[in-house]
Amino acid sequence: MRISLKQLGRGATLFAATSLLMATTAVIPAEAAKKAGAACKKLNAKTKIGGDQYLCVKNPTVKKAKKTWVWIGCIDSNKLYLESSARLITITETAAQAATMLDTEIAALKAAAPTDEAEAKAFDQKAADAKVKQAAALLDAQANTDNATKAGATTTAGRQYTTNAATWVKAARSYELAAKNFERSAASLRDKINEVEKKEKQKVNVLQTVENTKSEVKSTLQNRKQACKPGL
Repeated sequence: MRISLKQLGRGATLFAATSLLMATTAVIPAEAAKKAGAACKKLNAKTKIGGDQYLCVKNPTVKKAKKTWVWIGCIDSNKLYLESSARLITITETAAQAATMLDTEIAALKAAAPTDEAEAKAFDQKAADAKVKQAAALLDAQANTDNATKAGATTTAGRQYTTNAATWVKAARSYELAAKNFERSAASLRDKINEVEKKEKQKVNVLQTVENTKSEVKSTLQNRKQACKPGL
């Protein structure tokens, strides 16, 4: 049976149309697989779309999400958000324990503060008294030195005045050391009083750390929201 050119032409046209349809059908799934937000099959498979890296995963911001091509920036943002959220839990727990401990220490210090200040003032007075006695001893030492000069260093009176002067110098030195010790004691007590302020600042810093971490979580959550928009 002979086939006319017209019939051959129709057959060729039909074949070409069929081939084109098959080719188009074959291309559609491949193109769809490379579209951001499109469904994919192999978990953690990688591909590039528009020059950016994409992974075949479930979008962390979509409820009941299925595997789709998700931008790597979304994955990174989600990781930062999860890390900051976990850190907030740890910091909040640690801060609560630290604040409780500081509150206990502050209460104890405040309870003792009135007594400490009273004792510190008592040491202040003792230091002042010792300095007065030191000054008087130095005056006596100088007076005896002058008398020794007048009486003559080699005379009996001169030698006695010299001995007296040395005794008063030693006494002055003792009073000077006593005054310094009293001042150290007063300073030590006042350090305890100042410790209240230090611990109160520590508590503020502890609580501020929690607030800073909350801000970090809020920021990473917003970044994740932007980076994980379906189809981005």
